[in-house]
Amino acid sequence: MFEEEKFCAKPFLKWAGGKSNLLSDLVKIAPTAYDKYIEPFLGGGALFFGLCPDNAVISDLNSELINCYRVVRDNLDELVEKLKEMPVSKELFYFQRGLDIEELSEVQRAARFIYLNKTCYNGLYRVNMKGKFNTPFGKNTSVNICNYEVLHKASLALKGSKEIIVGDFEDVLIEHAKKEDFVYLDPPYPSVGIYSDFKRYTKQFFNEDQHHRLSKVVKTLDNKGCKFILSYASHEFVNQLYPEFRKIDVQAPRFINCRGNKRGNVSEIIVTNIE
Repeated sequence: MFEEEKFCAKPFLKWAGGKSNLLSDLVKIAPTAYDKYIEPFLGGGALFFGLCPDNAVISDLNSELINCYRVVRDNLDELVEKLKEMPVSKELFYFQRGLDIEELSEVQRAARFIYLNKTCYNGLYRVNMKGKFNTPFGKNTSVNICNYEVLHKASLALKGSKEIIVGDFEDVLIEHAKKEDFVYLDPPYPSVGIYSDFKRYTKQFFNEDQHHRLSKVVKTLDNKGCKFILSYASHEFVNQLYPEFRKIDVQAPRFINCRGNKRGNVSEIIVTNIE
């Protein structure tokens, strides 16, 4: 386990599939020098916050997530005031979940996003086919909705030469990835069991075709002279998609399962072109 005090910031969201517990493994593999850091499946941003790069492009297809990051960077004080007004309760959770986000300001949307993330079941971001958040209340009434120290450090890490954008991973990488850049990829994993399917992260599904599309982009990155790390499930699919790259087996804790006895360490694979 890594020592958190060694890192300048850490994720302020609880994220299904987040890489905080693999951060020490990822940092050991990451290059020590690169021009720009790029992460197109941002999620909780564990590696971004662990490295705190000076120059970065971070993105995600989830527009509510990206709005939240922008507000943490640009309007932290106003966001904190909103969060302080939001006590943990089942009634407020379902009220917030049912709001029409089109009628909310950017700060209100970010406060809602953090509140739902902290109070929903295991921090699982899941939407229906209409793009509506539908994870149930998590019943943990002692959760800290507003950790100012964590939010403040995250806000500082997000400032400076950082682009925070909504976009498809391929579009983002084609436009921004150049020789000597470092790209970290943490896509939705292919399903390896009934409780491991988190594809409904946006209303679009990240299916097998998307994984094939990603593998082509990864090979393009390698040909460009980019360094990359790809996190992946321990799945036979990885050898079909990335036969030519180095693979490292790691053990990652699994916390999201409705059956407590099914939680525990699971095998994951890190794919990289870094020797």
